[in-house]
Amino acid sequence: MRTNCILILVSIIIISTVSVVFSAGPSDERIRSVYREIVLQADANKDGKLSVTECKVVYKDKALAEKNCNFWDVNHDGTITEDEYVQKAGSFSKKK
Repeated sequence: MRTNCILILVSIIIISTVSVVFSAGPSDERIRSVYREIVLQADANKDGKLSVTECKVVYKDKALAEKNCNFWDVNHDGTITEDEYVQKAGSFSKKK
Protein backbone atom coordinates (compact mmCIF):
# COMPACT_ATOMS: atom_id res chain seq x y z
CA MET A 1 0.00 0.00 0.00
CA ARG A 2 2.80 2.44 0.94
CA THR A 3 4.57 1.67 -2.34
CA ASN A 4 1.40 2.47 -4.31
CA CYS A 5 1.01 5.78 -2.46
CA ILE A 6 4.64 6.68 -3.08
CA LEU A 7 4.31 5.74 -6.76
CA ILE A 8 1.24 7.93 -7.14
CA LEU A 9 2.91 10.84 -5.34
CA VAL A 10 6.11 10.54 -7.38
CA SER A 11 4.12 10.30 -10.61
CA ILE A 12 2.10 13.41 -9.78
CA ILE A 13 5.21 15.35 -8.82
CA ILE A 14 7.12 14.30 -11.94
CA ILE A 15 4.19 15.06 -14.23
CA SER A 16 3.64 18.47 -12.64
CA THR A 17 7.35 19.26 -12.81
CA VAL A 18 7.66 18.24 -16.43
CA SER A 19 4.50 20.10 -17.47
CA VAL A 20 5.71 23.27 -15.79
CA VAL A 21 9.16 22.84 -17.31
CA PHE A 22 7.73 22.62 -20.80
CA SER A 23 5.48 25.64 -20.34
CA ALA A 24 7.66 28.35 -18.81
CA GLY A 25 10.27 26.46 -16.89
CA PRO A 26 10.23 26.32 -13.11
CA SER A 27 12.79 28.02 -10.95
CA ASP A 28 15.62 25.96 -9.54
CA GLU A 29 14.05 26.41 -6.11
CA ARG A 30 10.76 24.88 -7.32
CA ILE A 31 12.64 21.93 -8.81
CA ARG A 32 14.56 21.52 -5.54
CA SER A 33 11.29 21.60 -3.62
CA VAL A 34 9.87 18.81 -5.77
CA TYR A 35 13.01 16.73 -5.29
CA ARG A 36 12.81 17.18 -1.52
CA GLU A 37 9.20 15.97 -1.53
CA ILE A 38 10.21 12.86 -3.47
CA VAL A 39 13.09 12.19 -1.07
CA LEU A 40 10.79 12.59 1.95
CA GLN A 41 8.63 9.76 0.62
CA ALA A 42 11.17 7.43 -0.98
CA ASP A 43 14.50 7.88 0.86
CA ALA A 44 14.46 4.69 2.94
CA ASN A 45 17.85 5.23 4.61
CA LYS A 46 17.21 8.97 5.19
CA ASP A 47 20.56 10.09 3.73
CA GLY A 48 18.99 12.95 1.74
CA LYS A 49 19.70 11.26 -1.57
CA LEU A 50 17.70 8.84 -3.65
CA SER A 51 19.57 5.69 -4.53
CA VAL A 52 18.61 4.06 -7.79
CA THR A 53 17.49 1.09 -5.67
CA GLU A 54 15.18 3.35 -3.61
CA CYS A 55 13.90 4.91 -6.82
CA LYS A 56 13.09 1.52 -8.33
CA VAL A 57 10.98 0.49 -5.33
CA VAL A 58 8.17 2.85 -6.36
CA TYR A 59 7.73 1.22 -9.79
CA LYS A 60 5.86 -1.96 -10.62
CA ASP A 61 7.42 -2.13 -14.09
CA LYS A 62 11.07 -2.91 -13.37
CA ALA A 63 12.23 -2.12 -16.93
CA LEU A 64 10.62 1.31 -16.74
CA ALA A 65 12.11 1.76 -13.27
CA GLU A 66 15.59 1.03 -14.57
CA LYS A 67 15.20 3.48 -17.44
CA ASN A 68 13.68 6.33 -15.40
CA CYS A 69 15.94 6.01 -12.37
CA ASN A 70 19.07 5.89 -14.52
CA PHE A 71 17.81 8.91 -16.47
CA TRP A 72 17.87 11.06 -13.32
CA ASP A 73 21.24 9.65 -12.15
CA VAL A 74 23.30 12.03 -14.30
CA ASN A 75 26.75 10.78 -13.28
CA HIS A 76 25.61 7.12 -13.07
CA ASP A 77 27.00 6.57 -9.57
CA GLY A 78 23.85 4.84 -8.32
CA THR A 79 22.54 7.90 -6.46
CA ILE A 80 20.21 10.68 -7.59
CA THR A 81 21.20 13.89 -5.81
CA GLU A 82 19.29 17.14 -5.58
CA ASP A 83 21.81 18.81 -7.88
CA GLU A 84 21.46 16.05 -10.49
CA TYR A 85 17.69 16.34 -10.34
CA VAL A 86 17.86 20.12 -10.80
CA GLN A 87 20.36 19.77 -13.65
CA LYS A 88 18.27 17.21 -15.50
CA ALA A 89 14.92 18.95 -14.92
CA GLY A 90 16.42 22.29 -15.95
CA SER A 91 17.71 20.78 -19.17
CA PHE A 92 14.15 20.24 -20.43
CA SER A 93 13.49 23.95 -20.84
CA LYS A 94 16.85 24.50 -22.55
CA LYS A 95 15.90 22.10 -25.37
CA LYS A 96 13.15 24.39 -26.69
